[in-house]
Amino acid sequence: MTLALSEKGEESAPVARPKLYAVRTIAGRELDVTLIIETRTRDENLPIYSIVASPLIKGAIIVESPAAYHVSNAIQGLRYAKGLVPGILDPNEVERIIKPKAVVETLKPGDIVEIIAGPFKGMKAQVVRTNPAKNEVVLNVLEVEYPLQVTVPGDSVKPARQGGQ
Repeated sequence: MTLALSEKGEESAPVARPKLYAVRTIAGRELDVTLIIETRTRDENLPIYSIVASPLIKGAIIVESPAAYHVSNAIQGLRYAKGLVPGILDPNEVERIIKPKAVVETLKPGDIVEIIAGPFKGMKAQVVRTNPAKNEVVLNVLEVEYPLQVTVPGDSVKPARQGGQ
C-alpha cells in the first residue's frame, strides 16, 4: 500500500495498488463471466480495472482490483463463476502466460509450415533454420519442381505439423 501525496506535499489517505486475482469459472464460459463482471463493475461502480479471459487459460479468468472483496462482490451469485482462487497472482507469471510467443520461436528445423503471405502464399515448406533476432525463417519450398530456398518474415508462416511427420 502506498500513500498518496496532495499537491501541497501533504500525505493523504492510503491508496491500494491493484493486484491480480484468479476467478474459477466453468470451462468454456470464461467470456460470459467476463462480460457479466464488466457490466456489474459499471453498474455498481466497483474498482475493477481489468479483466482477462485468455484462450490459453481454461476454466479461469484474471481480474485486476485493489482488494479481493471487490472481485468477490462482482462474482457473487454468478451462475458460471465457481469462486475466487485464494491468493494474489504474480504479474510476471501472468504476463508469461498471456504474452503470445512469436511463431519463429516455436519453429525447429524440419518442421513443415504453410506460407501465408507473399509470392509463395498457400505453399508448404520445410524449415531449414530460424533467426529469432531478425524474425526470419529460411525455408525449402516443397511444392516446386526444383530445390528452392527462400527467407521469409516469421509472420508469413504458420505451422502445419511438427518435425516433418
